[in-house]
Amino acid sequence: MSDYNFLMESRLSPEQYQVLTHVSRMAVEQGLNIYLVGGAVRDLTYGFEMVHDLDFAVEGNPQRIIRMIEAGRGPATSPLAPRAAESASIPQVAFLDFDPRTDSAEIQFTNGVRAEIAMTRTEVYKRPGMRPEAAPAMIFDDLRRRDFSVNAMAVSLHPNSRGLLLDPTNGVADIERRELRVLHSRSFSEDPNRIYRLLRLGARLGFKPAERTANLLASAIAEERWAKLDPGRQGRELQAILREDDPAKTLRVLSDRGLAAGLDRKLASARIPYERFARIRDLARTVSGCDPFLLNFHNAVSGLSRAHQARLAKKVIGNRKLVQTVLSLDREARKLARSLASPRFGVPSRAYKLLTGQPPTLLLFLLVHYPKPQIQKRIKNFLHKYALVHTRLPRAEFLAMGAKPGPKFEKILEQLFFDQIDGKIRTPQQLAKEFRKLAGIPEPIPPKPSKKAKPAKPAKTAKAMQAKPAESPKSPKAVSAKSVGPAKPPEAVKAKPVEPAKAAKMPKPKKAASSAIGIKNRK
Repeated sequence: MSDYNFLMESRLSPEQYQVLTHVSRMAVEQGLNIYLVGGAVRDLTYGFEMVHDLDFAVEGNPQRIIRMIEAGRGPATSPLAPRAAESASIPQVAFLDFDPRTDSAEIQFTNGVRAEIAMTRTEVYKRPGMRPEAAPAMIFDDLRRRDFSVNAMAVSLHPNSRGLLLDPTNGVADIERRELRVLHSRSFSEDPNRIYRLLRLGARLGFKPAERTANLLASAIAEERWAKLDPGRQGRELQAILREDDPAKTLRVLSDRGLAAGLDRKLASARIPYERFARIRDLARTVSGCDPFLLNFHNAVSGLSRAHQARLAKKVIGNRKLVQTVLSLDREARKLARSLASPRFGVPSRAYKLLTGQPPTLLLFLLVHYPKPQIQKRIKNFLHKYALVHTRLPRAEFLAMGAKPGPKFEKILEQLFFDQIDGKIRTPQQLAKEFRKLAGIPEPIPPKPSKKAKPAKPAKTAKAMQAKPAESPKSPKAVSAKSVGPAKPPEAVKAKPVEPAKAAKMPKPKKAASSAIGIKNRK
C-alpha cells in the first residue's frame, strides 16, 4: 500500500501542496470531511511526476469553504491553524466559476494551480447526453457514480485519517494492468462525453480499454451517441483536450475516428497546425506563470473566421476576461512586436521597461509566432538574463552602508539595475561607488598607516637547539680527600701583552766615540 502522505508531499508541486494544505485546513475549521479525488489520486498512484489538477470532494456544503477561498481568508481558529509566518502565503484566487446546480466551483489560483471543489453527490440521467440531476451523498456513493475505476479513488485529508485510500471499485488493480474500465453498462449511453474522455485518457496515459469496455465503446460509436452532447459538455471536453500536454495526439485520434464533429462541426472541418502545439508546450516551460491553454485554443481555431473564433471562445473558455484576452492576441502582439523591433528599444533598459507588466501569455505568443532574432533575443533576455541580474543586487550590503529602506532606496536600486544591464556598471567596486553617489553616502575615510615596529628576533626553535647544543663548562679535576681546603677562585685570564712595533735599526757608533769613552774611564 502506497504512503499517500509521502506521495502528496513529494509529487505535488510546492504551489499545489500549498493549496491542498490551505483547503484542508479550512475544511477542518468548518467541521467538514474533505477528500482528494479523481485524476490527482490516479496520477499519484500511477507514479506520474506531475499532477495536472486538484479535485476535492466535500461531504456537506462546500460553499462554506469556497466563500473563504474567494475572500482570500485563512482559517481563524483550528488545531492546524497556520503560524503567523505562514499567513502571508495564503493562495489568492485569480478566477472562480461556481455552478450552483452541483454546488461545485472551478478555481484558478494566482500561483498557477487549478482546482475543483465539489459536493459529494449521486447523479441521475433522465435523458442521454443531458446534464444529470444531482443529490447530496456520502463519499462512497460519489465514487461509484464516476466514469472509470481509475478515477473512482479518494484520499482522505481529515487529520484523523489523512492519507487513507478509498478504492471501492478496485481502481489500483486496473492501473497496474494499464486498463480503463467503465463502472456499468449504461456508462456511454448516459454520458456520451465519456467516449471522448476515454480516448483522451488513453492517448495521455497509454492505457487500453478493458475487453468489456471496448465492446461498449464500439457500440456507442456505432450508434452515434457522441452526437448527442449538449453545447456545455462539448465546450468542457474541448477545454480538457486543449489543456493536455499534447493536444495534437487527442485531436488526431478524434479526427481519424470521425468524432471531432461531435464537439464542433466547424472545428472538425478546419485545418489545424498540429506541429505548433509542441512548440507552444516547450516555450511555455520557459515563461514563468504562463498557462499554454489560451495559445492552444488560438492555434486550434486559427483557421476559422473571426465570428466562429468568438463563438468557440465563449463555448470553450467561458470567462469574459479570458475571452477578450485570447481574441485580442493578434492585435496586441503586432503592436508590441513593432515597438520591440525598433532601434529605439535596442537599449536594454528601454526594452525592459516596455516588456514589464505585459501579460505572460502575450510574451509567449510573440515567442511562438514572431521568429525575428531581435524580438526573440529581447524577450528571452527580459525573462531570464535581466531577472537574474535584478536578484543579485546586494541589498543587505547597501543597507549596511547606512541607507534607509523606502521608496528612495528602491528607486536607487532600479537605477543601478538599469545601469548594469546597459553595461555602464561592470564590477562590484563600480556598483558600490555609484550607490554611494546616488544615496549621498560619503566614501569611508581610510585608516592612518601605523608605524611599523621593529620585528623581534625569532627565538630559537627546538630543532635548532637540538642541532647545535650549547657547550657545557668543563668540570674541574677531582681532588683527593686529603687536600680538601677552601676552593681557590678561578684565575683571571691574563691578557697577552701587545708587542711594540720594532724600532728601526740605528747605525753603529763610530770608533772615535768609543775611544772617547775609554779616555773618560781612565781619568
